[in-house]
Amino acid sequence: MYPNNNQNQPPVQPPVPPQEPRQEWGAPAPAPLAPPPSRVPVYQGPPRPVGPTGKSPFALIFNQWMKEHWKLTLLIALAIITLGLLIFQIVYPASRMLPSAKVDGVAVGWMKKSEAATKLDTIYGEQKLDIYFGKNQAAFQSPTIKEVGVSVLNEERLAAAEYPIYLRIIPGSIFFVGTGKLGDVAYSYDKQKIEAYTQSKVGDTCSIPAKDATLKLIDSQLQVVPSVPGGVCDITQFQQALAQVKPATAEGNKVRIDITETPAKVDDDKARELADMLNNRLRDPMPMTVDKETASIPGRVVLEWLDFKSDIPPETLTDSNVTAKLVFLINKVRMKAYIDANIASKLIKKPGVSKVSTRDFTETSRVNGANGRELDIDKAALSVESYINNKSTQALAATLDVGPTFIYTRTYTPTTVGFNALLAQFAQDNPGTYGLAFTELAGFKNLRVASYRADEKYKASGTEGLYLGYASLMEQSTGALRPVDIIAGDRNVSDCMKDMLEKSDEACREGFYKFFGHRQTTARGAELGLRFTTFAGKDTVTSASDLQRVIVGLYKGQIARQQGGSKILSTMRSSRFSDGIPKSVLVGDVSHIVGETSTVRNDAAAVYAQKGAYVLVVMSDGASWEKIAELTKKIQALRDVKMGPNDR
Repeated sequence: MYPNNNQNQPPVQPPVPPQEPRQEWGAPAPAPLAPPPSRVPVYQGPPRPVGPTGKSPFALIFNQWMKEHWKLTLLIALAIITLGLLIFQIVYPASRMLPSAKVDGVAVGWMKKSEAATKLDTIYGEQKLDIYFGKNQAAFQSPTIKEVGVSVLNEERLAAAEYPIYLRIIPGSIFFVGTGKLGDVAYSYDKQKIEAYTQSKVGDTCSIPAKDATLKLIDSQLQVVPSVPGGVCDITQFQQALAQVKPATAEGNKVRIDITETPAKVDDDKARELADMLNNRLRDPMPMTVDKETASIPGRVVLEWLDFKSDIPPETLTDSNVTAKLVFLINKVRMKAYIDANIASKLIKKPGVSKVSTRDFTETSRVNGANGRELDIDKAALSVESYINNKSTQALAATLDVGPTFIYTRTYTPTTVGFNALLAQFAQDNPGTYGLAFTELAGFKNLRVASYRADEKYKASGTEGLYLGYASLMEQSTGALRPVDIIAGDRNVSDCMKDMLEKSDEACREGFYKFFGHRQTTARGAELGLRFTTFAGKDTVTSASDLQRVIVGLYKGQIARQQGGSKILSTMRSSRFSDGIPKSVLVGDVSHIVGETSTVRNDAAAVYAQKGAYVLVVMSDGASWEKIAELTKKIQALRDVKMGPNDR
């Protein structure tokens, strides 16, 4: 038998199948086993060597190097910055001021020296120069330095500012050096301007008027504003003193001129006498009768109503007892403003409205409104004055009746009478004064003509360019004027004709007037038949009828036909001014010339309308371009009304 090799080993037990865990009665069933995870491999590229912290070897090496050499790194960075700064300082342009530069307290850093000089020159030029005469503590005048002809020149002064090489090689010096050493301030004196200033302020005799004492309300009391003596100075000394002014700082400058003093005629004592009287009289409220009631007006308020002036007797008066004095006046505007705001409700009754309808010049119906009542400002002022002078125990708020306001409903017939009524009533119903002329040129069988004060003279204010344009054509036709002749600045005849008629250019008008002269300009005006025009340069006056006559003549070819008079109207057709008459001509075209000052509004036009051409001239003072456009609109509307067979 073969030997049993396993005889010393324990017997092999048969495998026991795994038992499911026992489940107690009532316990929840165990969750099913999850399937084993997928073992499908995913390719992620070749493996990358990493250090123990997850950083790349280069980063680890750099961090280690920085830890060991940070001082060296800092020194290198500082060296680079310093080198860059030195290079910047070395190449910094000598024509510029340094960054921290200040001159006389004015920051001029980084600026070109020429620009900084201009800035300083301007600042110095705007400084005030207080001019004193004698011992006066109040300045007679305080003009700017440049107004009296004195200039401060800083260009050479700033040009001397240097940034030397020994400073340029000092790191950071550019930010603390400042301006360094500057040159001397230079001054310029305009002799003609100094003479013009002195003569305009004190005349050739250098007479300085004295200033009388007056009063000023401070808080609730009147206080004296001291008098200032006048006198006579030496005009040469005055001009020499101005020619020695040397404004070298940003602070104020002053100059004092010796004078032979003359005292003011109303001295401080006379003003103080009036102040004491008024302060005492108006210490208590002033009673003012308002209808049957009495209102109390604080004395301080009444003092606010007062103005003061010197009452100087005439030199021919020989009575030694009559001397100059300070007197008070009631300022009616301020008094009325207070009464209107505080007690007017007891006095004022608003007037009613009268409604009036007219057809042409005929009134067709009227509904009258009631009269109103308002403060009689003149009587009230006299009453207050009487109370202040202790001639009455109370003031009276007197009233007067005022008529109703009017609302007009105007209608017009499409006749000559209707157009005349339209012009006259428009002038009456609107602010300002007017001279008006209207002439139809085409479009109707019976042409209508109307006017309102058309012969009255108004300042031409630019419309005389129409007459000068005619004179220019006529002078060119005789050879006395050539198209290339210079009229204004660098503009020749052709340029100025265009600018004068299109832009109402003042310089060109003056140029033509000076070129022709007064006599020749007047002679050319006589050729046009002007009756109410007087040539006087800027003070030329003319009328609506004269302007109308010339435009009608140009339109019909009756004026300067062979010399090209039609060019005047065609040039005016390109006028740059679109307010006034053109604003209401929506269909058609306009050839017009305008005139304008602070109050004058003139417009003279040939209107090429849908229903035929017409001429409209508006001369006005105190009107507006909007009102001229409104009149044009009314004329256009009336021309659209159909005429009857017998209308004229």
